[in-house]
Amino acid sequence: MKKAFLALASAALLGVASQAFPLLGGGEIPFDRILQGKWCFAFVVAPGCGACDMAIDWLEDWDSRQTQSEIQVALVVPWETPELREALEEVPLPVIVDSQFVLASWFHIEVAPTVVLFAEGTFSEKLKWPFDRDDLETKLEELKEFVIPRPQDLLGAPPPELRGVNLQGKEVGIEDLPKPVLLFFFSTTCPACRASLAFLDDFTKLLPVAMVVLNKGHELSDEDRNELSDLKEKYGDKLTVVVLGKREKETMERYRIRWTPTFFLVGKDGLVKAVWEGPTETLVLEIEEYLETGDPEGGSG
Repeated sequence: MKKAFLALASAALLGVASQAFPLLGGGEIPFDRILQGKWCFAFVVAPGCGACDMAIDWLEDWDSRQTQSEIQVALVVPWETPELREALEEVPLPVIVDSQFVLASWFHIEVAPTVVLFAEGTFSEKLKWPFDRDDLETKLEELKEFVIPRPQDLLGAPPPELRGVNLQGKEVGIEDLPKPVLLFFFSTTCPACRASLAFLDDFTKLLPVAMVVLNKGHELSDEDRNELSDLKEKYGDKLTVVVLGKREKETMERYRIRWTPTFFLVGKDGLVKAVWEGPTETLVLEIEEYLETGDPEGGSG
């Protein structure tokens, strides 16, 4: 089993996050839906691909035997033609038309058929032809049993270990942060994270903020460092910048980060009180409500 980093992968694809993939014969699947739940994508070309036909038959048979499977099985084709529609019209599986090769590029597809099993970046397996029915069904059962870790699992518990350095290179740990505090997991390559910077004025008026910087484990660029330094200068003690560097992978796993931005509200008692994934226009109001009542609506979302 390979663990992927959806926060980074989705950042790379954020330019298409508002788009939808057309389905063969009509309809569409929103990009956001693909980032949720468990998926089995079979990249095929048809007609005329005997191995593709075989893989489709195996998947169709496996899917028909499931009664409560959480796995969404879908075929992915690179084009839409009358011949292909005719060849697949009897297949009871959705067929995604990936004409811009977004999914094919993301999963580095080289041959057909290739089957990708994927669960929100925390489970990622790829079977390239040749593989057999037993190989395929074994991986499907592994995905079926896999429990997707979510940051909401941390509610009510102390936040996991977090250790990095500030912009001066001084070690900073979770124990050094004030309480309460808003942990803001921020990726330097994420447009949605940068858009969320517009809320920093409001955040810092309510409570201290710790910006936990994700940069794919690399050194900060001069541009990113200057931007973060300007923010630190503007907000002073209300903002702590924590650069994870080589600790990024283990920290994302501990905090179950699936995409960015992700926010954790840590209360005065040092426990995680609320979690928000992705940008939300109501976040400031929800934080304010928690600080006033201790019970934010939607704060675990």
